[in-house]
Amino acid sequence: MLINFRFENFLSFDKLITFSMAPGKSRQHMEDLIELDFSHNSKLLKLSTIYGANASGKSSFVNAIEISKALIVNGFHESLLISNRYNKNKETNSLRETKFEYEFVIEDKIYSYGFSAILSQKKFVSEWLYDITNEEKIIYILDRKNNDYELNIEFLNLYEQENYRLSIYLEDSVTDNTQLFLNSVNDGKKMIESKDNETLFKKVFNWFHNTLEVLGPNDAARDSFASITQENEEFKEDLGKYLKLNDTGIVDTIQVPIDYLFNVPAKIQERILEDINMRIDKRKREGKDGRATFILNTSQSIYIIRNNDEKFEFFELKFKHKNGTLYSLSEESDGTVRLIELFSVLFHNDEKVFVIDEIDRSLHPLLTYNFIESFKKQRGIHQLIVTTYEDYILNLNILRRDEIWFVDKKSNGNSSMYSLEEFKERFDKNISNSYLDGRYGGIPNLSRIFSELDKD
Repeated sequence: MLINFRFENFLSFDKLITFSMAPGKSRQHMEDLIELDFSHNSKLLKLSTIYGANASGKSSFVNAIEISKALIVNGFHESLLISNRYNKNKETNSLRETKFEYEFVIEDKIYSYGFSAILSQKKFVSEWLYDITNEEKIIYILDRKNNDYELNIEFLNLYEQENYRLSIYLEDSVTDNTQLFLNSVNDGKKMIESKDNETLFKKVFNWFHNTLEVLGPNDAARDSFASITQENEEFKEDLGKYLKLNDTGIVDTIQVPIDYLFNVPAKIQERILEDINMRIDKRKREGKDGRATFILNTSQSIYIIRNNDEKFEFFELKFKHKNGTLYSLSEESDGTVRLIELFSVLFHNDEKVFVIDEIDRSLHPLLTYNFIESFKKQRGIHQLIVTTYEDYILNLNILRRDEIWFVDKKSNGNSSMYSLEEFKERFDKNISNSYLDGRYGGIPNLSRIFSELDKD
């Protein structure tokens, strides 16, 4: 679970910004908070909504999370277009460090992990990991400017051989400014284990790789399309309820056998099947069953590809409506497709932190409201952070003050970010009207447009 995210010198954000999922002083909707079992009276927010005008910096905030995750998981690489992502409102920012830092919960521990980089040069400068559960304890610090590092051997409780291996990895990382240590120590190397079988570096890396999931306006949540192809009756029942409650007209999903992948060029089909064969061979080398199911999602259809006894079988997922008619994905409305893209946000088993830009894209206000309300009622330790324009949910009957954030861009081009909690509004206040009146900032300034039209 996420507690805090801090960053600076990234796109429209110049100074240090702190976004928090820690509750404020609001006493509303206490039942919506996530309780930390290992920490007395400690709770976290399950949801945060972020409002702001076009070009205010909402997407820049989401992009800060997306890019920092990509750098942690993959490091700098040629296809990552990032060298111009620093804040350009000052010339000196091109050579100034951009910093990212996360505070998060894994099992019964709280960690702080962060790094800095000079984006224009695609170079990492520093990196750090702390245990901050009860008091701040250094786990490691890397300073690539001075080719130096600090490692808390006592905290890690490793065998001597593991200490030696870890020291070598750190020494290599200090001189490598293209890859973070957290990435390199998990990059195909033998896992570092403590005397009590703890795999700290793997757990922290997996939090970023698997738990933190960032979606743009046109992205589907991981496993959404794969999930809805499952034959599990309980799962299909959940899908049916989900689509029915959102008034899509869909009552079931049907896998229709087909001879080939329609609307997919032959060369691309060949590459897809080659890739699948490579994955199957890898599974066999690992001693796993060679039979597997693969999902291909195109703008037209959802295809299921199964290999059975060295043969490929092809299916198209169709959506059955109340009158019995079957439709392909492209024949459904944009709103229905968006709901399907977000399906696994509400129906999944693993702990997740979802960050979604423009969750209301193609959705009716009531559908957005229903989605947010459904997530808040969802069991489990899952978190959802969304950017939105939808003022229908800007309502203290559903949201806490600390679950509402605003992004505003100043005249100098820099964005600021702040919570409604700072305004200390009454629980019965009409937040939507106050927002549209400009009380909290984060709305477009249209006065000049109308004054120009009046001149004509």
